[in-house]
Parts: sequence; C-alpha cells; structure tokens
Amino acid sequence: MQNSNRSLLHHCYSHLFTIIDDLGSLKYLIPFFLLVHFTLALFIPPLVTSDFERNLFYGKYFWEYGFSVYDMTPLEIDPLYNVRDTLTGEYSYPNTTYDYPTIQLLFWAGLSILPFSSVIAKWFLSCVDVFNFFVIYSLIRSRKGEENECTLSEKGFAFSYLLLSIPFSAIEGQATAITILFLLLPLFLYNRYQIVSYLSIGIGFHWKYVSVLVLPYLLILDRKLVKQALLGFLTSIFSIVLLSFPLLYSSFILRYLSSFGNLGEYSGQLPSNPFFIFYPSISSVLSSGILILAVIFWVGYLPKDKTMKRSFNGILERIYWLPFILLLIFLKIYSTAFPWYWMWFFACLTILPCQDRKLFMILLGFTFTIGLIDFIQMTVGIPVFLEFFM
Repeated sequence: MQNSNRSLLHHCYSHLFTIIDDLGSLKYLIPFFLLVHFTLALFIPPLVTSDFERNLFYGKYFWEYGFSVYDMTPLEIDPLYNVRDTLTGEYSYPNTTYDYPTIQLLFWAGLSILPFSSVIAKWFLSCVDVFNFFVIYSLIRSRKGEENECTLSEKGFAFSYLLLSIPFSAIEGQATAITILFLLLPLFLYNRYQIVSYLSIGIGFHWKYVSVLVLPYLLILDRKLVKQALLGFLTSIFSIVLLSFPLLYSSFILRYLSSFGNLGEYSGQLPSNPFFIFYPSISSVLSSGILILAVIFWVGYLPKDKTMKRSFNGILERIYWLPFILLLIFLKIYSTAFPWYWMWFFACLTILPCQDRKLFMILLGFTFTIGLIDFIQMTVGIPVFLEFFM
C-alpha cells in the first residue's frame, strides 16, 4: 500500500510538471486567478444564497449534537437561528433538516472550529479549483496522447474553469469545487489505479450523490474484464454502505428518498431547470435540446457524406458520452438544477473528443449564461439583484 501511495504521488507530480511545462508563459495565469479568488473571498459576502453560512452553522453544531443534526431543523438546534439570505432577509431553510451526506457535514464541521472560518473555507475551495484545473488539463492531454501538446483552445477550456468558478467558490462559497473533484478523480485514476478509481466514487457519493453517475461508465469500460468490474463495483458499494452507517441512526435516508432527493418543498424553492412543463424556462428548453443532441452524437446518427445514415456499431466505443448524458438526465429529473451545477459538466467534457468538446462547450456556455439569469429571476428578481451593486 505504501509503494502504491508513492507511485500515485509520483504520477501526480509527473503530470503536474508536464502540465506546467506545456502551459509555457500561460502558467502565470494560475497564480493570477488564485489571487483573484482569494481577494474576492476576503471582501465580498455571498450575494444570492445563504447555503454557505447554513453549512457552517451545521458544522458548528455537529460538535454538540453529532449526526443527530440530520433530524433537527435549524430553529430546533438554536431558537436564535439568524442565517438569512443576504438580499431578501429571509431565513435559510428554517424548517428543513440538514440534507447533505456525511463527508460534507464533517468537512464543514472541521472548518467551523477554525478562526476566520468563512474566509478560510472559501480559500480552501479556491485551492481545490486550482487542483481541478490541473486534473482537467491532464485529462485533456490523455485524450490527445501524452506526446501531443494541447491547443490554445483546449488551454482556454481549462482556464475557463478557473474563471467560471470564481462566483461559486470565492463569492458564494458553494462547495461545487469538491463535487467536481469527485467527478474528476475516477476519470483521472482509472488508467493506472482502477480500484482506487472505484473507491473514489464511493467516497465521493458521501460528498454529493452525483459522483455515482460515473460508475456505469467505468463498469462498461471494464465489460471485458468481468473480475475487475465486479471487484470495482463491490469496492464502490462497500465504501458507500460503510460511510452510510451514521445516517442509519436518523430518518434522513427515508426522508431523502421520499422527496426524491429534493427537499426544496420544505424551503419554498422553485425548480430552476426542471424537465417538467409546469416551470418552463429558456435554460430548460436549451438543456433539453443539448440532451437530445448528445444522445444523437452517442448513437452515431450524424450526417456523413451527404447521407443521414450511420451504423450503430461502435456505440460502446463511444461510451465516453455516458457520464455527460447521465448528468444531463439527472439535472432534468432532479428539478433544482442551480447554475453552479452546470460546472459539473467540465469533468464530463474532458473525456469527449476535441471536436465534440468544442461544440458542447459553446452550447453549455450559452445555456449556463441563460441559466444564471433564470436563477436570479427565480430567487430575488433581477431588479433587486442589480440594486446590490448600486
């Protein structure tokens, strides 16, 4: 195990120095983005949501109540609970018990005991973003072959992650950076450390459940190695079950399943990107179109030589589309797809071929922009939001 750990660290260091060398003078953008992240985290409070303060609130009271916080609303924990939305002044989920998995609760608990925890938490998330940048870049290079350098557009794709993550990590304090990390790790580790790759899915499941969407992709990759696929599957399941143990002492799991993972009904949330026609939005329509187009790309039904017919042979060889499609379907069903959820697609896009990645990056960027407008209108309204800057 010790030799395996050393090998993994050596592998990571090797990738790191290769990427820095490949970036050339662009490598100086990394400390620039990190400085921007740190500065904004220090001076700007969350603008739209209060999830950040609520997470730190539960982290603080974990030390007093332990995993019992999963059965307690904020007002039951502290009658003087005053975590509010910075713009509307409304309480943040006052009647909703904590609804994130165990590792995330422990993460916020650890941060809550530190001095200046609200700033340090954002700085930590920004550091994770920088790490994610290197993993994203590494995955892009592995798709091209180690001997080929990334193009300028591919470097731009990787740096766009550091740019788009600013409002979520440095300002909002949304922990999406770590969610993306757990989507990236199975993809990054698979070629050299298959079992560790499956293990990272099980651990990531207890950060945010979306990481399990990578599991079918790995299982299909291992379809010809039945023993390895079975061992990997059992590794993921065992780690999920083991880390679920604290939750078995609460009604959290039954409550979560009964509401299909969406506890928004208790907090007055409206879905921002639903599949359902009851809450239509421009971003909902656009994301539905992206889902249909992605399926078309996967099955291979594309114009070629002025014909509209292509064989379905090779659909398993194009399995790199599966995480992307599953994530789109997940967000359509989940019904509360906030803008930072769209950052998750950076992980899926890294394993797409270059030409497909370019097209879908443009489409997702456009939908992401519309989604931000939809989200602001859904929460506080655009006029109220703009007043914050005046």
